[in-house]
Amino acid sequence: MPVKPIGSDYDVGGCIISAGYSWCDILGRCVREWINACEYPQNCLTFYDGCNTCNLVNGELGACTEMMCFTRNNPECVVWAPNTISTMPVIDYAPVINPFIGDGH
Repeated sequence: MPVKPIGSDYDVGGCIISAGYSWCDILGRCVREWINACEYPQNCLTFYDGCNTCNLVNGELGACTEMMCFTRNNPECVVWAPNTISTMPVIDYAPVINPFIGDGH
């Protein structure tokens, strides 16, 4: 029986098992569970899984839409609980210069 080279063992999600990765349906990516937990974000009230939108009740799935999806997008929290700081990246836009504001010349 041939020996598989290290790193050639993939699970159903395409994650390399020997490197400690496993597929996380919730996050839609490979994770090392001792580094990143495979769970819904804390204080998230509505979660988009890349296809359907679900309500979260005490960190567990509640009601979900049941759309048929041909492609998957990135999962994300859509609605956070009040007084929660979002972990979404901040985009720093360049300042907009309005030529009509100024001294009028």
